[in-house]
Amino acid sequence: MMKNVFFAVIAIVGTVIGSGFISGKEIAVFFSRFGNYSYLCIFFVFLLFYFLIRFILNKSEDALNRLSKSKFSFYSNLILCLIFSSAMFAGISNTICNLNIFLSCFIFVLVLLMSFVVFKNGMGSLNKLNTIFIPLMILIFVINLWTVIDFKFVSIQNNNLGISFVYAILYVILNLSNGSVLICKLGQSLTQKQKARVAFYSALVLFLILLSTNIVLLQNQSSLVQDMPLLSLFSGFQKFLMTIVVFIGCITTLFSLVYTSSFSMRGLCKNEFLIFLVSVLLPLVFSLLGFSFIVLYLYPLASILGGVILIDLFFIPFLKRTDKKIHSSSKNTK
Repeated sequence: MMKNVFFAVIAIVGTVIGSGFISGKEIAVFFSRFGNYSYLCIFFVFLLFYFLIRFILNKSEDALNRLSKSKFSFYSNLILCLIFSSAMFAGISNTICNLNIFLSCFIFVLVLLMSFVVFKNGMGSLNKLNTIFIPLMILIFVINLWTVIDFKFVSIQNNNLGISFVYAILYVILNLSNGSVLICKLGQSLTQKQKARVAFYSALVLFLILLSTNIVLLQNQSSLVQDMPLLSLFSGFQKFLMTIVVFIGCITTLFSLVYTSSFSMRGLCKNEFLIFLVSVLLPLVFSLLGFSFIVLYLYPLASILGGVILIDLFFIPFLKRTDKKIHSSSKNTK
């Protein structure tokens, strides 16, 4: 059913498009600072997203079984969720810090309440919230970006081709390790044909947003050093709209992370308060480190940890099965 494909694409896009992505900070750090090479890397990322999302969807059952048995992947996944959830809370703080104190508190409490709903009700509530927020976020984002984008090619030389591709790979690992548990859950209810469609449409949406954002950032290089580069390009009502976009990006990714960490913990722990503490309250405390600090210093480290998790969850079971088949085949030959 197309509804399953739509919900899955929305959920995957919502997991990736967090505060770092939609504010332009991630794109500035992982792509735009490499100048012309960033365009090549973004196309490379499109291919990586497609093949890896499809791979994760196809291996969902094995990965979820592995997660319940591998303590390393379990605790590493919680650390990743902690880092990313902290960044989302820090991003939320950045977007509402200039509001009236009572309004800021009200919004924060509302976010916590919605996080609690996702924590208690799981995928059903996550799908409903994503269906409302993510199409709205993308629509406002595209309209706003259209007003500042100039399709004249800006040539910026950079000699770090090899490093730019390393960062592109780290970027994909960063985002897919972060959302791998959620993608696995989605894969359980999809047919093979639907999995291929979900992988393609998710990769395409992310590619188009990455590309258009990168064009704007390269045309406004002074924005690359800002905490939230895209926000710095707007003023007045447009800045207000862009702030809403960043806010929605933060909360949708936060909800996905709350679902991921709480789902993972319930396999080993029955204490609901402890699960809520780790999934929501602890990231709230760590968000005090600040948005820029988390994105600049913890995200690259999280990429490496995420790569190890992906290998442990997906490739080790795959290699073990392949080894068993080879071993079985050699026995039959004898």
